[in-house]
Amino acid sequence: MLELKFYKSPWKATKLILLSLPFVLFSLYDIVSHNQTMPSALSWFCLCFFGLGIPLGLFNLFDKHPELIISEDGIFDRLTTKQFINWDFIKDSYLKEIDTTGRFGGPVYSKQIFICLVLDPNAPIILNANKTLVKLSESLGFQGISIGLSQLQKKDWHKLVDFTKAMANANASERKNLLLTTEI
Repeated sequence: MLELKFYKSPWKATKLILLSLPFVLFSLYDIVSHNQTMPSALSWFCLCFFGLGIPLGLFNLFDKHPELIISEDGIFDRLTTKQFINWDFIKDSYLKEIDTTGRFGGPVYSKQIFICLVLDPNAPIILNANKTLVKLSESLGFQGISIGLSQLQKKDWHKLVDFTKAMANANASERKNLLLTTEI
């Protein structure tokens, strides 16, 4: 079966480790040396909080499972659903970006990118989806199921949206040709 697989970005995992490491080292130095540069409770808090970034970054760095799979049958996202979302249930798709800016319209700190799948209301996939993520999607104003793309390796996400629309509107025989000819 033909599949397009999208993996987590190793650069983002490395960045998480490298950004957590100085705080962990400084907190550890402060605790061990009894230097009291910071209050003891703050040192322990920083060590525990930023210390979680290192195993989380290592897990993401060495995780070799595809995060998003697109096949002739449908779309599978590891975080959102436990099974493929069949193309027959997808009515539309669109791209949604959320920018997290600083106070007073400052620089963009984070950009979260989602592909939103508008599904048939009778789709059985909605019953099997992660209920918390579906409610979060609805509270953000998204329709259907949203799939986070921010942690994946960089691609042209607008082409992915066009591709999902074409796959949803194609019949079963055309989907294989679309998978063979697409470049995302």
